[in-house]
Amino acid sequence: MISAELLTDLFAGASEDFVESSAQARLQALLDAVPVALMEFRPHEGRLLLRAANAAARRMPGLGGVRVSGADAVDVFDLLAGTKLVEQLHTVARTGVPLECRQVAREPGRLLVAWDLSARRLDNGSIVVSVRDASEAESLRAALAASEHALQDVRRELREQTDVFNTMESLAQTGHWRRIEDPGETVLLWSPGLCDIAGVERQEWMSPERAVSGILAEDRHVFETARERGTGADVEYRWKRPDGEIRWMRSRVRRLTAKDGMRVDMGVVQDVTDERRAAEQLREQLLFIQRIASRIPGFIYQYRLHQDGITSVQYISDAVRDFMGVEPHEVTADHGVLSNWVMAEDVPALQRSALQSVRKLVPWQCEYRVRMPDGSIRWHMTNAIPHREADGSVISHGFTMDITDRKRAEQEIERLAFYDALTGLPNRRLLLDRLQRSIAACQRSKNLGALLFIDLDNFKDLNDTLGHDMGDQLLSQVATRLVGSVREADTVARFGGDEFVVMLDNLNPELQDAAAQAETVAEKLLSSLNQPFALGGQQHYSTPSIGITLFGDERLSVDELLKRADLAMYQAKAAGRNTQRFFDPDMQAAVNARSNLEADLRQGLARNELLVHYQPVVDHQARLVGAEALVRWRHPQRGMISPGDFIPLAEQTGLILPLGQTVLETACRQLQRWGQDAATAHLSISVNVSARQFRQPGFVAEVLDTLKAHRAEPQRLKLELTESLLLGDIEDTIVRMEQLKAQGVGFALDDFGTGYSSLSYLKRLPLDQIKIDQSFVRDVLSDPNDAAIVRTILALAKSLDLQVVAEGVETTGQLGFLRLHGCEGFQGYLFGRPVPVEELDAMLDPTR
Repeated sequence: MISAELLTDLFAGASEDFVESSAQARLQALLDAVPVALMEFRPHEGRLLLRAANAAARRMPGLGGVRVSGADAVDVFDLLAGTKLVEQLHTVARTGVPLECRQVAREPGRLLVAWDLSARRLDNGSIVVSVRDASEAESLRAALAASEHALQDVRRELREQTDVFNTMESLAQTGHWRRIEDPGETVLLWSPGLCDIAGVERQEWMSPERAVSGILAEDRHVFETARERGTGADVEYRWKRPDGEIRWMRSRVRRLTAKDGMRVDMGVVQDVTDERRAAEQLREQLLFIQRIASRIPGFIYQYRLHQDGITSVQYISDAVRDFMGVEPHEVTADHGVLSNWVMAEDVPALQRSALQSVRKLVPWQCEYRVRMPDGSIRWHMTNAIPHREADGSVISHGFTMDITDRKRAEQEIERLAFYDALTGLPNRRLLLDRLQRSIAACQRSKNLGALLFIDLDNFKDLNDTLGHDMGDQLLSQVATRLVGSVREADTVARFGGDEFVVMLDNLNPELQDAAAQAETVAEKLLSSLNQPFALGGQQHYSTPSIGITLFGDERLSVDELLKRADLAMYQAKAAGRNTQRFFDPDMQAAVNARSNLEADLRQGLARNELLVHYQPVVDHQARLVGAEALVRWRHPQRGMISPGDFIPLAEQTGLILPLGQTVLETACRQLQRWGQDAATAHLSISVNVSARQFRQPGFVAEVLDTLKAHRAEPQRLKLELTESLLLGDIEDTIVRMEQLKAQGVGFALDDFGTGYSSLSYLKRLPLDQIKIDQSFVRDVLSDPNDAAIVRTILALAKSLDLQVVAEGVETTGQLGFLRLHGCEGFQGYLFGRPVPVEELDAMLDPTR
């Protein structure tokens, strides 16, 4: 081995300028032959620059810039940048004190370098640095230290594991035993945990007799059989502790045979008393839930949509057996069997809505028909709430119930509301709705339609002479003949009393041809009704007078068409009865009056002739809770004009928009005034909103801006909508209502029961109140049909948690009937007529 001093001398000699080149070559060869990395650095301007290096240095991994003459020591020892090596080399160069050290650099999981390094200063001020690779020695040292540390860790871990094992046995109420048998003796060892759950003092050695003494006699054979078999199966038995408590134990036994012939039985024992009790409680709860599920009027289920698109029903209650005629296990095996019982025409909508629910994670509700095993048709309604699981699948928990009775009730309500009880024909309400639809259809298709107004001649004489029973028989037979004389697509309605209306659709678009078609039908009706009627065993003759008007060629309202047909019918009577007449253009005088009224209405709006009166709304104790804002028109020449004359006109001409805004602003100003007085702050005001006004694009913003401008409480404003609003875009209607509802504005459905579509949408609308139309209230004591409708509406409103206000209450008898059947809101002449706000304020405070 070459000493550090010799290396220093060699470098010192090599640095002399006068050494001849051949000697330098031999010296360099000698240094390159040295297996130790040698490098000479010279200080220069605060840096150590590489002057020379031997071959070993150039070969040594980790010496960064050793191949570059003049490289900085910082770059040469770049792997040791995190150490003070370079600083120490500067110290050697400065002080001449030699350096001997081991430099080690690591990165996570790997040794980078381990060098034994020495440095000496030469006479010329340079320093020579030798580097020996000490990786192997460092690795051995590190391995030894790691082994010693690992041994300490193993010892500590063994102690900790023993403590943890004993603690886990205690926490888990678990223990273990070993039974070692050899020809000489039997040794039985119990763990501390086993002693604890068995209720005995902790002891490592246990006698075989003591070890089984606590097992109940009737369970002893179970334990012994498992121990003899030694298969590893679980066995449960009861153990009686010394204090007399009975605990349930679960044990697993395994047999081992050592090479020396010893037999070893090992067992793990767990106290499962709490588990057994919980399982028993769970079984009782499950039985309880199953009993409830089997008795509720429907079945519950759990439906899963897996990530791969596969669907399954994981649970369904036993009630599906009675509801759908299938067994629960058949549904869980293949839930497609449920669809087999659904009416074919209802299946696509059912599947489409169900799939949309699970894809969008929105609640699902669907009504559909089911054919029962006995052939009957029932209505079912399914509700489900979906949610996404952690694995990406979607689970829906649902409930299906039979709504057949509800559907029948709705159909009965519809029949009572829209069909004549005597003849079974559509009544006036349904006719008006169909006529409005037909007018709109004619505008799109350019076809024409016709309205035939039929009145029986001298019908009053028949009632007076033969009685109302014979009159009713005649009306029923007339209805049958009318229906038999027109197409199935045409509408025959009883308009009231002895008046009937026939509406013909899809006539020829040419006016003359359509008139000829309508005239042909009228003649057919005349011929049919001129045949004798059998009444009470005798023949009776009754003739009709028919007025005809065409529609579709010009924009006319329903009321105008009916008036034209009515005028034409009176012209037929004037012509001698038992004939038909078309609407005569000479009757246009009545239409001209309407045009004049329209002009006056426009001027009346400009001159502020329209006023707002308020009709009180009271609760069941006759306490004032609010008022309905009703528009009135005081014409300078004609005096007060009935709303029935100018409101329909305003609807048709679009004047309802400024008129409606005027009423809304007036009502909001009044709400603000009432809100300043504690005695009136609770009062609300209802404002009627027409369908045309509601559908204006800026209606929602207009209402909210008006409330804000007048500083009125939105909670005290109630907008009354008519059922005609439901004939349009119902989804847009619901969105607008919910926007206003979110700001506190309430909604009432006005004239409930007079429209056609409300029942199918009533449950979807965010309503607070429905108002029973006065046409039902007026005859509630004399007409069983109206009484039935009112009772049904009240029951329906209660089930939907809606308030009810009965309109047109004029007598205490009507009030008593309504109170008896649960109505709590009233409006009508019995409590007050529409009056100016000053009179209403005077009623509230007589001292004013």
